[in-house]
Amino acid sequence: MLLTECFIYALCSIISIVNSDATHNDERLLKDSLLSNYRNDIKPVMNLSTTVNINIFTTLYTLYDLDFVNNLLTARYIISSFWTDENLNWNPLDYNNITYIFVPKKKLWNPNLVMCNSLTQSEDKDSLDDIRISYTGFLTMVSFTLLQTYCQVNAYSYPFDEHKCEIRLCSATYDSNDVNLTSFALYVYSNEENYKWYMSISDQETYSSYVVGTVYLRRKLTVGIIAMLIPTVMMTILTVFVFILPPESGEKVSLATTIFLSNILYLVQMDKNTPANSKYPSLLILYLMVLSMVSGIATLGSVVISKLYVNQSSQENKLKLTEESREKLQRNKVADISIISTDHSEILMKGGLPCKKKRNFIIDYTQLDAIFLKLIIAVLVIISISFTSLLFSPME
Repeated sequence: MLLTECFIYALCSIISIVNSDATHNDERLLKDSLLSNYRNDIKPVMNLSTTVNINIFTTLYTLYDLDFVNNLLTARYIISSFWTDENLNWNPLDYNNITYIFVPKKKLWNPNLVMCNSLTQSEDKDSLDDIRISYTGFLTMVSFTLLQTYCQVNAYSYPFDEHKCEIRLCSATYDSNDVNLTSFALYVYSNEENYKWYMSISDQETYSSYVVGTVYLRRKLTVGIIAMLIPTVMMTILTVFVFILPPESGEKVSLATTIFLSNILYLVQMDKNTPANSKYPSLLILYLMVLSMVSGIATLGSVVISKLYVNQSSQENKLKLTEESREKLQRNKVADISIISTDHSEILMKGGLPCKKKRNFIIDYTQLDAIFLKLIIAVLVIISISFTSLLFSPME
């Protein structure tokens, strides 16, 4: 009977310990016990020849911007790394069922993971200072960082461009003999939608000393993109209308010159908004260059047509005046039938015929205008179809 009572008493004591809540003193004793002889400058393994395996989980939380000109990707990342510290484990029953604790990062060994291709150093306030330690010795370190990374952009199909930006993580202090990056996962936070880019993860690779994740970006078709393309389309159409406008209006050369200057200014402005070190040149820039050349040719053609129109109009006016004066003279002479003979009359009637031959010019300005119109339309159609096919063709 006494033995039974003792057993029941001991069992109740164990249950009361298991069900009791941990106190501040319990965690203080646990941390003092774990860190009393702990060294954060020694690899957390019993055998120093053992490699520490690191697992990395990275989330692209917010994409702020892709600097298209300077090739900079600005984004905020959540970087979580996991490893096992053989010196940090305990029995939860000894410390009132404490299964995990948080310890400042500077007091523990950590693999010193950094973004290898980052161009800026994140501020300390962007990183979480504490590391979570489980009673099994499993550690979790989380960093919340804002970084700018280099991204090799491709302006070939701009503004319908697509880019692949690499995210590289490596250990800044240890080599592959000390730290082995065994697994890597890169995700995009689905609740943070970017108004400018579609985002996805296209590739992930793991090496012993570093890991690489590729973020796939595709530009969205926005109102700004449409507004940017409208001037290009309108300048293409207006180049054709230069030769529809008759030279009699007196504005043919002015319209052609205005379109040519507009092409040049828009080309310079677009060149400032595209990267100079792109892998392939921008098709839009090449199209604007060709369009500027065609517009320049149209301007020269308008000058030639206008000059031809002025010369032919002046010559026709002179011929008209000459014919009127000859007809007037003929009428004065024919009035005196008694003086003017029939033969002389026939000679006067034939006197205006040589002048009419001068009206047959080598080419008429209206014919030249029609030739330029057909030529410009054919050239612009061929150029537009060629650049459109290149725009939507796959490019490695």
